[in-house]
Amino acid sequence: MNLDMLDHIVRLAWMLVMTIWLALAFESNEPLAVKRDRLSDFAVWVVSIGWVVLLLPRFNGPQMIPRNMFIRIVGSVLTIIGFLFALWARFYLGSSWDAFISLRLDHKLVRTGPYAIVRHPIYAGFILALAGSVLNFGHLRSFVAATMVTLAWIYKSGIEESFMLDHFGMEYGRYCRNVKRLIPMIW
Repeated sequence: MNLDMLDHIVRLAWMLVMTIWLALAFESNEPLAVKRDRLSDFAVWVVSIGWVVLLLPRFNGPQMIPRNMFIRIVGSVLTIIGFLFALWARFYLGSSWDAFISLRLDHKLVRTGPYAIVRHPIYAGFILALAGSVLNFGHLRSFVAATMVTLAWIYKSGIEESFMLDHFGMEYGRYCRNVKRLIPMIW
């Protein structure tokens, strides 16, 4: 296996996960209330643009991480683990998932499965996949893309936190004290 093949595998994995994500988006239930503002919509656009920037095969910019097989394999494995965690969380939510911050009929606070590990496992999984992709690609453009997307998800998770606190009150506050936001046992 050569280094370019790992690049192709990581890019194909991203495309596969994005395709699955889009296909699953059509199974979501209609929300009763949606929390949207210009900044949260902008965050969604930043994520989309960041993914395109990450995955373009040309114009990489300077190489920031040495292109050696060990680092690239570690990056590829972290990418796949991140995807699997995010997909587990997405399938776990089923039709309750929405691209926007929303409230559904009989909305329940999910605290089991991947949501017992971190409060935002979809973001956490994708952030891990981004970190792995940065290790795999190693160029400046991947750092820029990962930073853009990570900051957008941190912002969006903060909006979700306040929305959930408004809706679930003390129950969500207890959940926040027991389960970390994005990094298990740390933050």
